[in-house]
Amino acid sequence: MKFNPNKSPAYVIVFAAIVSAAFAAAIMALHAAGAGAVRRNERLMEEKALVDLFGLADVRSLNDGEITRLVRTRIAGYANAGDDPSDERRREILLTDPQTGAKIPLLVAFRHDLDPRAKVDLHDKANILAYALPISGVGFWARIDGWLAVTPDLSRTVGIVFLRHSETPGLGGRITESEFRDQFRRGVSVTPPPDGGKFIEISRASAGQQNPRHVDAITGATGTSTAVERFVNRDLAAFRRAAAAAGLDDGKDTHSP
Repeated sequence: MKFNPNKSPAYVIVFAAIVSAAFAAAIMALHAAGAGAVRRNERLMEEKALVDLFGLADVRSLNDGEITRLVRTRIAGYANAGDDPSDERRREILLTDPQTGAKIPLLVAFRHDLDPRAKVDLHDKANILAYALPISGVGFWARIDGWLAVTPDLSRTVGIVFLRHSETPGLGGRITESEFRDQFRRGVSVTPPPDGGKFIEISRASAGQQNPRHVDAITGATGTSTAVERFVNRDLAAFRRAAAAAGLDDGKDTHSP
């Protein structure tokens, strides 16, 4: 009987290995080709979120280039790989919590364009629009990451954005919707609370209508609302300690709690 190499086990194994390697190489090449575009899109989404966070402009009226320009000229501390190392605006700004030693990234939005060669003055309260601190913690399902912006005197919120979350759409996922976020735009009091108190209180709408620290919880998403309240209060406390240590908290709050 004539030997047919196409039917031998060795041939089948070698052929399968070659085909698998070719497919794997093709997939890796496609991934590498698209990775840059993915990173650019992620960065643009973050830039849009920061413009919205600080209220620098209506992002719906700007093109991608205008959004990037606003971030680069008006916001200090937003650093990314590939940024010009000589650009003072792009240097990461870190505060230190004296209680834990933790480093806290800080973003600073200004009322005017910044000089890329001039060192950023964190104490220039007359020209600072707002500071922003990172907020993060475990939500109902998974980790939530975002930023909270506060006034230069650290007394009230300016805005809030959530960059990453896995909360249920239509329930906890509504933390990204304007109905929830606009409450922080209107200015929630975040002055130091009485001992044992909270910076902010997220609860049902009728529970704190006269409380300047109150934020309406999301109906049907008690777990997410409670989680956000917990980690925002924790991160605000750490930020306040770090800001005081850096001389940013001068104690001159202009709003009562």
